[in-house]
Amino acid sequence: MTQTGAARAAGYANPNVRAVQLLNNPVVKERMEEMRTELESKYGVNITKSVRDMQMLRDEAWAAGNYNAAIKAEELRLKVTGLMVARSHVTHENVDAMSRDEITLKLQEVMDRAKSRMIDVTPEQKTIEAEEIIVTCDSKESVKTGDNMEEGALDPPSEAL
Repeated sequence: MTQTGAARAAGYANPNVRAVQLLNNPVVKERMEEMRTELESKYGVNITKSVRDMQMLRDEAWAAGNYNAAIKAEELRLKVTGLMVARSHVTHENVDAMSRDEITLKLQEVMDRAKSRMIDVTPEQKTIEAEEIIVTCDSKESVKTGDNMEEGALDPPSEAL
């Protein structure tokens, strides 16, 4: 169950906000650490072992050519270590009180902020130039292929017909 799901199940009116507030509470943090320690000692599971196991599974999947499983294992490993965080930012704007121009300006700010965070992963376009290849036919004639191909150069010799 997620933190938001737990806050919702507990009956909080605004579970998203309340979940974050509870997770920042020092008493809640301390209790969560106690519970984590209890589970680690009871089941022999800890973050270090989980990260090591996920890395092993990732490597095995990669070696077997199962790239989807390898990517998923790496994603989970990064999430466990905290290097990958699914972030969402909730802002509360009263758009009913805003004019059309204010809304347009606000949307542009959001788009500019998002654009500044994006990384361009578009692959570069590579052009392949035609090669010049010398082809020797049975009649010992040499012809060029590629951009400078002679018309009828690959036709069979007339004595073969």
